[in-house]
Amino acid sequence: MSDNPSSFHEGATPEDFPLISVIVPVYKVERYLDRCVQSIVDQTYRNLEIILVDDGSPDSCPDMCDAWIAKDYRIRVIHQENQGSGAARNNGIESSTGELIGFVDSDDWLEPTMYEALFNSLKNNDADISMTASIMEYPDGRQICHYQPNVHLVMTTSESFKYVNLPGYSTISPWSKLIKRSVLGDIRFPEGCVNGEDTRFTYEVLAASKRTTFDSVPLYHYRTTEGSLSHTYTNYNWAGYEATKQMVELVRRRFPEQLPFALYGLMRSMISLYDQALVTRSSKEQQWRRFAKDTQAFVRRNIGLVAESVDLPRGRSMQLKLMAVSPVLYSVSFLIYKRIHPERSK
Repeated sequence: MSDNPSSFHEGATPEDFPLISVIVPVYKVERYLDRCVQSIVDQTYRNLEIILVDDGSPDSCPDMCDAWIAKDYRIRVIHQENQGSGAARNNGIESSTGELIGFVDSDDWLEPTMYEALFNSLKNNDADISMTASIMEYPDGRQICHYQPNVHLVMTTSESFKYVNLPGYSTISPWSKLIKRSVLGDIRFPEGCVNGEDTRFTYEVLAASKRTTFDSVPLYHYRTTEGSLSHTYTNYNWAGYEATKQMVELVRRRFPEQLPFALYGLMRSMISLYDQALVTRSSKEQQWRRFAKDTQAFVRRNIGLVAESVDLPRGRSMQLKLMAVSPVLYSVSFLIYKRIHPERSK
């Protein structure tokens, strides 16, 4: 049993701290599951409810989940027919009892202090959501952190929609966050998406929060695998793109001071989709030619407003200008770049 309090709880029992429900959707990760769960069990923040949601996994994951029940009293297991990660997370939320909610992907792992750090940031800043940075773990052993160093932000609702649209400051993914149940309310993940369900969920919880924190010390290890959905070009993130369009309209209505940053976020989403089409050689299809023209028109229409407020990196500025001039010129330049730098995902 893992029930010894750490030094974080010296002079107190784990139950003196709010219960954090950690929800882990599990599907076809038998190679990685034990490391993931062990990293949650080993957290210095001890008052955890760990919910493993077996999403009808066809491998040994269901038995592995059940075996963990005997290893740590804080672990519960839900078995369900395969419905996707959105439904698995939603079922975990409905089953959870914690005052605070966190999510972990079952092929990733955590630094031991992650939930302690997230809780302290939440408490010390009277925040509704706290966020940490992550390290990208590649199969060849490379580790890349895409975040600005030495950053600690305490953001209003409006400011959170600025920084969520700036690379290097926060992330759209749910697994980097600790969220108050009172803020989560009835917000749930969309179900039936191949990918992109994270985007709408995160925008909704940010809109429901009054104060959000972000610390750029990376405490979450995100494993990129050969079959990872987020790194498979043929799985177009249309759901994320549609959610980002809705986010722009929300910002336009409620936080117009952040509109340039929201427009920048949508530009990046559109170009990312078109990059996928280029890599898969789908860009010559009629729908993608139309999408390229729509992207060009959107960038041309908004690049001035974006450039006035957003400190664009030189490479990104060149990318946007190329798209504004000609999708054909952009396509040629992108494919040359990919040939020279095949290891870069963006």
